[in-house]
This record gives sequence, C-alpha cells and structure tokens, in this order.
Amino acid sequence: MPAQFIAGVDLGASNVRVVIANENSEVEARRAGPLPPGSPEEVLDKIGRTIDELVRGVWIGNKVAAIGVALPGAVDPATGTVASIANMPGWDDVPIAKLLGEPRGVPVAIENDANAAAIGEGWLGAARGLTDHAFVALGTGIGSGIVLGGRLHRGAHFLAGEVAFFPMTRDQLRAGDWQHCLESLVGGRAAGRAATELLGHRAKASDLFDAARAGEAKAVAWLQEVQDYLAMAVTDMIALLDPQAVVFGGGVAAAQGEWLLAPVRQMVHRCLPQPTSIVLSQLGEDAQIMGAIRLALDALRPEM
Repeated sequence: MPAQFIAGVDLGASNVRVVIANENSEVEARRAGPLPPGSPEEVLDKIGRTIDELVRGVWIGNKVAAIGVALPGAVDPATGTVASIANMPGWDDVPIAKLLGEPRGVPVAIENDANAAAIGEGWLGAARGLTDHAFVALGTGIGSGIVLGGRLHRGAHFLAGEVAFFPMTRDQLRAGDWQHCLESLVGGRAAGRAATELLGHRAKASDLFDAARAGEAKAVAWLQEVQDYLAMAVTDMIALLDPQAVVFGGGVAAAQGEWLLAPVRQMVHRCLPQPTSIVLSQLGEDAQIMGAIRLALDALRPEM
C-alpha cells in the first residue's frame, strides 16, 4: 500500500507555502511563492493543483490523504471558514475546507496561523511534551495561540489568546479601537513606523533594531519600551493561564532572538511567584505549517 501524505498550507496576504509530509512528519516536498492573483476560489484551485503536483512528485500516482491550512483571522474549524481575515479582502466566510477538500475527497483542517503554530511547537518544537503552553507570534503584527490540557483553546468567538487586543495604557483603554492596543506598540508594523519617526523616512524596522544594537540612544529607548510592553502582556497571560511555557516565534522574534527576548524574560520572572519557561521557537517559520499538518492528521485519524 502506498504511503499516505499530508499537505500543509501556510496562506498569507502576500505569500503562500505548501509542504508535503509523510505520516512521520518528515517533509518530502516544498513550494513557496507569492499569493496567486484572482478570486479566493481561483487561488484555492491553484493551491489545490500545487498540492496534487507535489504529492505526485513524491510518489507517482499517489494523492494527498488530508490537508491542513493555516491562515490569519478568526477560524471556525467546524465550518471550514475564516472571518476577520487580516489584509485579505474578499476571503471572509469563504468555504476554504470545502473548496480544497471536495475535489480530492479528503478531510481539510483549517486554523488560525498562531493557533496552528502553537500546535506545531507542541508536536515537534519548543513545547514538545507539554500539556499547557502559549505561542506568541511577533512578526508584522502580534498573535498568539493557547494549548490547555493538551488541546487547542479557541474560545467562544475563536479569539482566545489574542494578546494583540490588550490595551496597555489608560489612554488606549479609553480610545478602544484597533489603533490603540498592544499591536500598535510592538511588532513589525509598529517598528516600521517608529523607524521613520526616529531615523528618517527611508528607515526600515531592521534599521531601528540595528541602531539599538549599536547603542543609539533613541533606538535603545524605543526598544526598552517595546520590551516593557511585551513583558506586561506576557506577565498577564501567564498570571491568567499558568502555562508550562510561552514560546516566541514570528519573523521579528526569529531575527532578533535572545537579544530581544532575554530582558522580557527577566522582567516577567520578577513579576511572578513561579518562573515560567519563556523560549524561542524551535520550528521557526515552519511552526504554523507543521501545526497545520498535525491538525490534518488529527482530522484523518481522530483517535490520534
């Protein structure tokens, strides 16, 4: 009997990645590129054809057994749809699972990207073997996923753990909108805005981090403020959930590493009676796509 292969899809506003893995989580094929133009239906058709092509390349004549999709937004896994999808107009309430799964006759699991990353890190990464952990994605924006008792915790509105919404000051609380919250203060977009304000209109977020590493006073002050806000958010998260670990991933966390995270960890530990492990992702950019693969395996074999 031919081996079974699982497809993982990391679908974003600009790019899409497809991975084919075997049942032992070993990656057999990959493809990445810009998000294709067209309607959601047209894009999903192209992604489906990419999956079919990749799996045939791994094993001639074979078909994918299940598909997992990670993407931004509030995902309803029961309906296979997503709402409030970030920076992807027209994708709200699109039947993603149906459009990918029905032509192939296979189950499709879809999940919020930070939630999927939490699953991936718990399966193969920095939270492997733990039953209670949180994943914080520090990238263009900020997102998070929570695993409690070995199960993903989505919440009543599929928004559990979204620390991006945390108001961090009284002024932010009173403003009460998306421009006044943790995400407006940390992450890639916030760093980009701060870079142009502090270093000039051509400066990028990476330039601001470089300036802080070099000891430039304004950049150092900005970085310390970012670390303070992150430490406050993580302290609140740990105080509420008492996880065994908090795992940091995403592009900003990967690029800056312990230099960014170590002061956050120190501040959090000073605020709490018991130290919680605060670590960097082990899977890096593969965290969410491997989580999607795990969720697809669970859909294929619910008893796992």
